[in-house]
Amino acid sequence: MICVVLQRVAVTLLLAVLAAAGTASAQEPRSIAELFSRGHTQALLMRIEVGLARVQARRGIIPNEAAEEIARTATIEAVPPATVAEEQRRVGHPLVALLNAWARVTRNGAVEWIHYGATTQDIYDTAQVIQTREAMRRMIAAMERAENAMLRLAEEHRATLMIGRTVGRHALPITFGLKVASWMAENRRNIDRMNGWLARTNTGMLSGAVGSYAALGPDALALEAELMQEIGLGEPWPVDWKGAKDMFAEYGALLGIAARSWARVAQEIFLMQGDDLREVGDPGSEVGSSTMPHKVNPGRSRTVVALARVVPHQAEVLQEWQVSIRERDQISNADTLGEVSTTMDRLLTAAAGMMEGLQVYPENMCRNLGRTNGLIMAEHAMFLLGERIGEHTAHEEVRLAARAAWERGTSLVEKIAARPGLASLVVELDLANQLNATRYIGLAPAAVDRTIAAVRTARGAARH
Repeated sequence: MICVVLQRVAVTLLLAVLAAAGTASAQEPRSIAELFSRGHTQALLMRIEVGLARVQARRGIIPNEAAEEIARTATIEAVPPATVAEEQRRVGHPLVALLNAWARVTRNGAVEWIHYGATTQDIYDTAQVIQTREAMRRMIAAMERAENAMLRLAEEHRATLMIGRTVGRHALPITFGLKVASWMAENRRNIDRMNGWLARTNTGMLSGAVGSYAALGPDALALEAELMQEIGLGEPWPVDWKGAKDMFAEYGALLGIAARSWARVAQEIFLMQGDDLREVGDPGSEVGSSTMPHKVNPGRSRTVVALARVVPHQAEVLQEWQVSIRERDQISNADTLGEVSTTMDRLLTAAAGMMEGLQVYPENMCRNLGRTNGLIMAEHAMFLLGERIGEHTAHEEVRLAARAAWERGTSLVEKIAARPGLASLVVELDLANQLNATRYIGLAPAAVDRTIAAVRTARGAARH
């Protein structure tokens, strides 16, 4: 009994030392590109292998001294990525190359216990979960950075009048805050989806070559669960998932949806800042053309639109990855996880900067509102007249008046008054004052306020 207690104390002390020492130079990656770099990927693989050794030592499966030596040498300084790359060119297998290079720096036979009972995909897929989870968290942070800017814009411009456009034409008055609220709500839905993916995808695996746990002994399920806890992941899924990559397909799909959402916003900003409208500004470079000195081209909006065309196509590869042959076929492209993540990171950096630096020109919005000489108030005119002459008749009368006003470049009220029998109604209803765009924005400011409140509530709920 005393021996058992002493053994447990020794193991506890050993693990404390290992935890204090750290593994694989686990420095926080400065960017998503670095997160998926060869060096950081190797550090993650070694961290998982050390976690496995610790759990196995705790359970008496491998010697404590071996776990200690595995942890001591699990650094990219001890096992340089360039050395592993050279070894991979020789052996043609990424993890075998790492294990071979690692073996050369271990002592006292510890190499015999590295990767004990595991298979390559156990370690790689688990590392990819860790990488994509961290990438997703960083993307959410970038989207929340953009959300901060949109909250400010929505509050500031909740009642800033502008024209609403449908099918490329002037439709009805709205507020710029309402437009921003639409962008902000879509961005928040994407954040919610991403948070849902994080909640669903929080585990790795340790199930052996074909998912049967055969090499890991009768306590393999408990060992797997303990490893996940050791490396900071959640409970394992109930069955091996080497042949199933739906979680990574979903990851790519969510990035594709979010990229398209930002393309919608960026394209709108791209168009609104054109010289013909000049409703917003998205500062670009100092020089816009090599031959036209007056040009200042769009900046980040153009970058966002361009990158949003790339992300969904990169994500398609992850969906193809779902089609696996039997238990595992190795026909995968894990590099795509890094590629799509890095592209999306560039997109979101540009998007956040675009929103933070957006310049708004209310005076130009007001000017553009009057481009059609009041035609945008045709709906309101129809309803006002409809109370007297019936909606169907009013629709036809206003339609004809609107066409005449458009063709002759005159005001809508003038052409309504010119319609047979309507002149007296125009005066009686005081249409000249009633058809004022500032009086026909409905509940746009209230909708903006409601969106702001909903986003703030969602942010608070996500943090708790």
